[in-house]
Amino acid sequence: MKRNKILLTAVLSLLTLASISCSKDDKDGKEFAKDVAGSYDGTLVMSVSGTNYGTFDMVVNVESTSNDQVSMTIPAFGEGHMSMPELTVTNVDVEKDGSTYSLKKDQFTIIVGEVSYKGSINGTVQDGKLTFTSPVTPGAMPMSVDLNFTTK
Repeated sequence: MKRNKILLTAVLSLLTLASISCSKDDKDGKEFAKDVAGSYDGTLVMSVSGTNYGTFDMVVNVESTSNDQVSMTIPAFGEGHMSMPELTVTNVDVEKDGSTYSLKKDQFTIIVGEVSYKGSINGTVQDGKLTFTSPVTPGAMPMSVDLNFTTK
């Protein structure tokens, strides 16, 4: 009888430890997306082949979509043939190194109307400030439109 109680206690203890270590709230210790989610008021510089085509004040929204991914929404900006529509980049990976969070998406394709926008995004959030670069190629344009954003 005593042996059964000890065995039962050991099994229950193991099950409890297993359920704690496999919790869905902790994805390999990466729960960084919520730390960078928010609205970032800043300035975006648009250039093509090193030539500046405008500086735009805007708010970039970052939304947590999983423990270690966010979506980033860049509002529409520019004018005439140098205008860009609102672009929402999904599944941007978030990593943490010390107090710096890195945001990275190697490739994305966004269809707006009938135009395909292809690009990548690479940025950081440190001390509550977002910076990122994103080369975006609209449609059949032979070169990318380089976007550089810095929080004010």
